[in-house]
Amino acid sequence: MTTIPRRATRPAAVATTALAVSLLAAACGGGTTAAGPSGTVGSAPATSPGSSAPAATTPAGYQSAITDQVVDNPAFDRLTGEIARRTTAAGLPGSSLLVLQDGKLVEQQALGGYDLSTVVPIASASKWLSGVTIMSLVDDGLIELDAPISTYLPDATGRSGRITMRQLLSFTSGLEYDERIPCYQDLAKTLAQCATEILALPLLDEPGHGYRYTGTHLFVAAAVAEAVTGKTWEEIFQERVARPLHMDHTTFVGGFHTVGGAADGHPAPAGSAFSTLGDYGRFLEMLVHDGVAPDGTRSLSPAAIAEMGRNQIADAKFVSAASGRKANETPYGLAHWLDVTAPDGTALVESSPGKFGFRPWIDHENHIAGVHLIVDKNDEHVADSPDREGGPGDPSVQTSGNWVLVETAKALGGTVPDKRGR
Repeated sequence: MTTIPRRATRPAAVATTALAVSLLAAACGGGTTAAGPSGTVGSAPATSPGSSAPAATTPAGYQSAITDQVVDNPAFDRLTGEIARRTTAAGLPGSSLLVLQDGKLVEQQALGGYDLSTVVPIASASKWLSGVTIMSLVDDGLIELDAPISTYLPDATGRSGRITMRQLLSFTSGLEYDERIPCYQDLAKTLAQCATEILALPLLDEPGHGYRYTGTHLFVAAAVAEAVTGKTWEEIFQERVARPLHMDHTTFVGGFHTVGGAADGHPAPAGSAFSTLGDYGRFLEMLVHDGVAPDGTRSLSPAAIAEMGRNQIADAKFVSAASGRKANETPYGLAHWLDVTAPDGTALVESSPGKFGFRPWIDHENHIAGVHLIVDKNDEHVADSPDREGGPGDPSVQTSGNWVLVETAKALGGTVPDKRGR
């Protein structure tokens, strides 16, 4: 078996393998199978379904398909033309699209005034980054998904202390909504101080009873990460995700105050990250290579990826999210959406769209991973904006939405599942 190089800060490989085994056992023991997403996209072999150990061979690395060159695929002319039309009609400066299929870069274009290196606020696409960062700590045995957070945070007492990391990552913790947390906009407060204030507030529900799409869950989860590592959230993210993947322009402390983070204050793990088309593309590329970076460093175990792609809210009441998500009761995994699931619960399409339209996704059925980069602050134009009121609205004026995923699949001759998250 090929040995995967690991970061020097990580425990021995045997500890991570043991954790991967326990994650797979937990995932397969419920009503939903966990072996699905891992390995269905890209060229890396997956952990064998039902197996208690990794697959026999694992790649030592691969050549990243993502470059700084434009890839103008005629198959995407219709889609990029429509993206450009809507971008112009909305008065926006630009947008861009990246698509990988079967490990190859099949489309990469910047439109309008944007280029391939344009850095934008990605809002809730930050959540997927945060989920992977925290799951790397689970892989290393520093955090247990089902242990009460009082194990790690002395200020977590009473009902709040019984919240688990799984409930934080699945947004079923019962914590208050973002807009009711004064310290979110107080840049003098650290992330840890703000998490303490959040935990001091009464819960809206018993942990595990209700799903609420809000950032407080990840705020507290990041505070746990800081507590067990002794490092800041930005340091943890850079060390475990950004640097191994050469995400050189991605950060949680970019100073974009309106989404809750600033360079001189606390980050917002659920919404303050900035990134580029290629940076986020490399993040998705790692996921479809079963958690392995191009240089062979393992960022995440296949078992952790599978657990993230399992519906975590099946037994919880769907309380709040963007109108389309709530109407469909879209399944949620760990820190990202499961837009389409197979009858056995296996994720077919996963995504983490932001309120300004930035939308990364993985379409396992068609072996596609993509990033649609745009910044549109008009809630009526972005179907997944949590601030959007009413129904789906006029799809012809949407600058970002599920239509990009559907048209990408069509452009590559793929299948379009009947039900996809809005």
